Amino acid sequence: MRKSKFQTIVIRFYSFYLYCIFLIFWSVQRKSSLTLNYEFDLMISYCWAEKKVCKQIFERLKTKGYRVWFDEQNMHGNTLSAMAAAIENSQCIILCMSENYEKSNACHHEAEYAYVQNRHLVPLVVQPKYKAKQWLGFMIGTLLYIDFTKHEFEQAFGMMEAEMKAANEVVEQTARKSVVNSDKKKIEPKKQDNISKDPVIDPIEKKVESKKQISNIHETKQINEWTSDDVISWCHTHQLLIFAQLLKHYDGASLLRLHTMTKTKGDNDIFRLLQDDYQQISNNGQIKLTLTEFVRFQTELDKRLERDTIQKKTMPEKNTKSGILCSLL
Repeated sequence: MRKSKFQTIVIRFYSFYLYCIFLIFWSVQRKSSLTLNYEFDLMISYCWAEKKVCKQIFERLKTKGYRVWFDEQNMHGNTLSAMAAAIENSQCIILCMSENYEKSNACHHEAEYAYVQNRHLVPLVVQPKYKAKQWLGFMIGTLLYIDFTKHEFEQAFGMMEAEMKAANEVVEQTARKSVVNSDKKKIEPKKQDNISKDPVIDPIEKKVESKKQISNIHETKQINEWTSDDVISWCHTHQLLIFAQLLKHYDGASLLRLHTMTKTKGDNDIFRLLQDDYQQISNNGQIKLTLTEFVRFQTELDKRLERDTIQKKTMPEKNTKSGILCSLL
């Protein structure tokens, strides 16, 4: 009898021990799953006129073990694609602000895409007495910026590093909230989606169109079968409103030709040509084709082409089966 009680105590203690180990392992796994995995800790966005101080920042970050994207070290292939990929694969973006940065179209596109991608921005002042204005002033808003021209380098670097660590904590908190919200969504019943009833406001034409009026016939066709109306419907479906104007007279064959030109001439050249075209046809010179919309256009078109390719591969199999059935009948 005593032996059986002792065995019971041992078994209970061992079970409790295993349970504690499981809880520790689970908490570690959960914490690691909340951390967003990026290829780079941060990216340095700067104008070449301020390269000296920016490279000094880059070298200091490298010595401290940070994974840093810097164009001199990591730029390969097409410029636009490389910059977009750098922003998408970086957790934090350092903006090295100056008058040259503010006036540079390339820097404008980089900062805007980082803003749209919801990356944490850490603004630095790298030009004496510079104050952000126009689009850059609007973008950084009330963000705390570090002035590398007013402080000693090591002091400014320490302030920048503290801001980066604070950004990392914000990212982790956001990730935890997203996990909690996703768990709630699994429990809550799905609500009826009423988005299709909301109007779409075209910023170019300033007309209000109902999404109900947008035809979905293009979904049943291959791209090479699309009419100009199908192209416009596809643009509206994906909220590519500027491209709906640019490609107003394009059919599917023209769209495929544009895609081929992009692959041969490069994204950068085609992006600039489309910007010029849009400036000529636009009635409102303040609205411009942005890098963000161009990248979204390329992404959605690649997805559609991949879908068409898969459908083409499955079509012969269906035709073969139907032929066999006909012969049997």
